[in-house]
Amino acid sequence: MESLQAVVNEKEPILVQDQKEVYWQVLTSVNKNTGGDFFLDAPEGTGKTLLINLLLAKVRQKIALAVASSGIAATLLTGGRTVHSTFKLLLNLIQNESPLCNISKNTSLAKLLTDAKLIVWDDAIMFHKAAFEALDTTLQDFRNNKIMGDVILLMAGDFRQTLPVIPSGTKADELRACIKSSYI
Repeated sequence: MESLQAVVNEKEPILVQDQKEVYWQVLTSVNKNTGGDFFLDAPEGTGKTLLINLLLAKVRQKIALAVASSGIAATLLTGGRTVHSTFKLLLNLIQNESPLCNISKNTSLAKLLTDAKLIVWDDAIMFHKAAFEALDTTLQDFRNNKIMGDVILLMAGDFRQTLPVIPSGTKADELRACIKSSYI
């Protein structure tokens, strides 16, 4: 806990105004347990990872999960793991009409997802919307029937970078596959 507090003490004062606004909005939602989805859309080099790691340090004791779309991105997040390994997503996810995470209700991972207050998903724009919908269905099943089970979800990325890759797909297919085209 001391090392987490040291991170907070060191990084909180150096946030710029835009980062502070996101930081306090997310923390307020966590502290009031209001649920909600946030999207941090910013170009590379603007401090998204710094902000995410600060939020994780501040909220970790209340259970905060850090996931990223790639292994490299996951290594930049404190305690980060890939989306597939954390949520047990099926490899043929987009071919499934009702995508789900492959997590049984009576497992330690299900308990972790049930107890989590915050999930941070970095490089979220790279993932097909079916992954978010699978997580939503799973969280609704484990927690309640509200969007994302009423957990606070902070998605981060840069829509100016890579959208989901659709083999033999067009730009329109990529746009239809991205999170902006989801009901979430």
